[in-house]
Amino acid sequence: MNQRECIIQQAAENAGMRAGVYKMMNIDKQIIYIGKAKHLKNRLMSYTRTEKMPNRLKMMISHIHQIEVVVTKTEIEALILENNLIKACKPFFNILLKDDKTFPYIVISDDHEFPRIFKHRTVKPKGLNFFGPYPSVAALDEVLKIIQKAFLMRNCTDLCLKNANRPCLQYFIKRCSAPCVGKISADEYAQNTEFAKNLLQGKDRIVRQELVESLRQSASVLEFEKAAIARDKLKIISEIQSRQYIQIDKMCSIDFLAVALGSENSVVFVSFFRHGKNVGSDHFVVQNAFENDTHRDILEAFVQQFYRNMIVPAVIVLSHEIQNKAKLEIGMFAQNKTKIVFANSGVYKKIMETCLQNAKIKLNKEHIDEYKHQIVELNNVFGDSTASARIEVYDNSHLGGTNACGAMVVFESGKFCKHKHRVFNIDENTANGGDDIAMMQFTLRKRFASKSIKELPTLILIDGGKTQFSAAHSILKEFSLEEKVRILSIAKQNKREVGAEKILAIDNEDLPVSDLLLHFLITLRDEAHNKAIGFHKKKRKKTLSKSCLDEIPSIGAIRKQKLLEYFGSIDYIKRASVEDLLQVQGIDAKSAGVIFRFFNN
Repeated sequence: MNQRECIIQQAAENAGMRAGVYKMMNIDKQIIYIGKAKHLKNRLMSYTRTEKMPNRLKMMISHIHQIEVVVTKTEIEALILENNLIKACKPFFNILLKDDKTFPYIVISDDHEFPRIFKHRTVKPKGLNFFGPYPSVAALDEVLKIIQKAFLMRNCTDLCLKNANRPCLQYFIKRCSAPCVGKISADEYAQNTEFAKNLLQGKDRIVRQELVESLRQSASVLEFEKAAIARDKLKIISEIQSRQYIQIDKMCSIDFLAVALGSENSVVFVSFFRHGKNVGSDHFVVQNAFENDTHRDILEAFVQQFYRNMIVPAVIVLSHEIQNKAKLEIGMFAQNKTKIVFANSGVYKKIMETCLQNAKIKLNKEHIDEYKHQIVELNNVFGDSTASARIEVYDNSHLGGTNACGAMVVFESGKFCKHKHRVFNIDENTANGGDDIAMMQFTLRKRFASKSIKELPTLILIDGGKTQFSAAHSILKEFSLEEKVRILSIAKQNKREVGAEKILAIDNEDLPVSDLLLHFLITLRDEAHNKAIGFHKKKRKKTLSKSCLDEIPSIGAIRKQKLLEYFGSIDYIKRASVEDLLQVQGIDAKSAGVIFRFFNN
């Protein structure tokens, strides 16, 4: 048991089978991850089983130097505490909302004879009428301008109103009724204020009916000036309604949240409905914690962080179901009685389909900037702004030299170009029982000799040390590309820990790089590694379905696979003794004798 496993096990034993929150810290006592659990011991012990963990999770565990545990009475308390701690500490390995901002609201004061209308960006204080939120200041300003134009409400402070001795510019451009100098009565101003509130609450039918009635009465008594004012207000209401393209029957506040999942970052698209009308939308970039984060992981983390700085709506509609829906409703959102629902039918589903489309569009746009800082840093290493224009990453995969293949992954324009990825079959003579150097040279030679791939890389990245680097460089010389194409090699160290790799370059055997750039290069390498392994498995599956092992009586697909995994190739199976064959899982004495006689008679 290594040191980190001891730290995890000790923390797990101390916590026991209780609910709570755990904080993982590095050697500098910086919090790198915060998590919650219903049973802390079980959750913490899961971090000792690293065999099938993704690389980012392995990297996180490799940095653990200390674990602190906070026990809570219930899992709901743990959920709320985790949310508060993540918001305060922003640990590197947690899913984090990048766009940590509050939204603007329209506010109508209640503490004056002539209420003031203004914009405000904060959570809701007591004693004020808040309307919103609006997705941007520009959207709010547009609505505010229309409201002022229709109902001539003041936006100046109470002090300005008190000290004014003449109308201001707002009066002359017909945005204010100048209550400061008595240009409007308190009763008429109050009626306008009520109209504005109703309109902002979505009660435009009530406002319209009252204005129509006012227009008729004024016209009937020949007060055409008042009738014209009512007519202009009706036009403005129609202008506001024409901007509301989607409406729903429910008059409460509803937010629609749709997530599009990316490899490193994801995008959550939020559409705001207030009193049945769409008042706008916005999108937010969310940094994934691990490669295997799901839609529900991203959405649940987003909901917990996003609604800490906002007025919570009555209903939150999600594109994907989340695990802790009930706990959030009775915990974080209990005071607001907010309901979390999944958009699976009706108008909710139609609106969500549009939101999902927008999320995917925003994600594609964000991908261009996803690795922006890493690319800049990589270009700075070479002193050339085009060094990262087209990065090709290579890796091989085989099993004892059988089913050998190579893979090329292309990273271009700030993202992986999957349609440009390639795989290469490597013949058995080249593989020669597992000669990685020969296989890598074969793959590179086949790639640069290919007439179907016309674009040249500006940089190639290979997995290996000095020997692999030199071998790859010799292929570039063979094709006279050593001056046009740069090489980097990512070499594992003795302990083969993720995040402890060294980067080798032609001019500097041990190239100093930041953690940010190192992780970027590891991401590129892993993409090629996964591509190579995936293709190798397909080849091996075909080989298993057709081989001389098929002719051996009583040897099925599972035993064939076990034999090939143990010996690596059919040649080694042919040369194996009965004792050697008995070492294979699933092979008994009878089967071993059958296999031995088949190849040695």
